[in-house]
Amino acid sequence: MPLTEDNKVLVRRFNEEAYNRGNLDVANELLAPTFVDHDFLAGEEVGKEGYKRAIAELRAASSDLHFSIEEQIAEGDKVVTRSIGRGTHDQGVDHMGFAPAGEQIAIENIVINRVVEGKIVEERAVSDISPLWQQRLEQEALVRERVEQELRVARRIQQASLPEGVPELEGRSRRTISPPARWAGTSTTS
Repeated sequence: MPLTEDNKVLVRRFNEEAYNRGNLDVANELLAPTFVDHDFLAGEEVGKEGYKRAIAELRAASSDLHFSIEEQIAEGDKVVTRSIGRGTHDQGVDHMGFAPAGEQIAIENIVINRVVEGKIVEERAVSDISPLWQQRLEQEALVRERVEQELRVARRIQQASLPEGVPELEGRSRRTISPPARWAGTSTTS
């Protein structure tokens, strides 16, 4: 089997074991000691332990997380994988600043791994997290609608408690207030 095929098998195995089964010990076997995830957060590089923590946090947020590899291409020491991660964010853990909503989300990922001597030495990834943002917008719209409904009810209660007209006070007459006088000044310049 050519080296590129071996590299694809290694990356597939890592994805299956670490992401789908939660076996983070496989990282010690398949990631190089100097492994770097270049795209963990913008401007940050994360090593093997930080990467394992990120996978654990992702798995902790979902009861049914599963990544399926849709396409994989290898050339030289690089393996490009397009996968779709599906899971229900239902475990009561915020993930990437998003509160759990209990709905299944699918996120497409494109990952480039570099494999040297049978170990993954680095990773670069791009993920389409727009489904998370869409879910957040839908949640915010529901909250906004609920608040607006509560305000409408409060307004009706408040208006129902107001008197029908302006009450007359005994011994007082209601005066009409005239509009303010207009300035009819003359110019002081000649």
